[in-house]
Amino acid sequence: MDKLKRAYQIFEDFFAGGMLFIGLTMVFVNVVMRYFWGRPQSILDEFSVYFVVWGTLAGMAVALRNDNHIKVDLVYNFLPLSTKYKVSIFANALGLAFCIFYTYYGILLEANYLATGMRSADSRFPLWIVNLIIPISGVMFGIRFIDKLVMLLKDRGEDWKKKYRGEDEEYVNRPSV
Repeated sequence: MDKLKRAYQIFEDFFAGGMLFIGLTMVFVNVVMRYFWGRPQSILDEFSVYFVVWGTLAGMAVALRNDNHIKVDLVYNFLPLSTKYKVSIFANALGLAFCIFYTYYGILLEANYLATGMRSADSRFPLWIVNLIIPISGVMFGIRFIDKLVMLLKDRGEDWKKKYRGEDEEYVNRPSV
């Protein structure tokens, strides 16, 4: 199971990072073409946006995995550990419910794009491919919420409490990404 988790983590990192790298490289190439040759390409503008959005939406799962996402924890920090544990279960369950909603409606959007055959205005690229990231990122994000819920519920949260207190050596000494 650890090998599968590690492989999925590598996939997440390379997928999100790769999409961002490709999108930003396209932006750079278009800037060079605009300022040195005076010939910007609208297709590069369009596809760079697609790749950056794909990388950002896929990167949400990476941020959740590494606890680098934005949190409003002003009140949470003052709660006792047992209450933090319950609030964390509720928050992650709510996040998973959102991912189910997000993925479901992303699939409906995909079905609509497939049925209507809509294409982008500039390049005439099929929009169902462009918007495929919505259900994909919903599943990726949902996997991370499930992973967090499993950690919270396994052993009545003892692993989570160790990590939260900083007693887990693997968690404390893990390299930051």
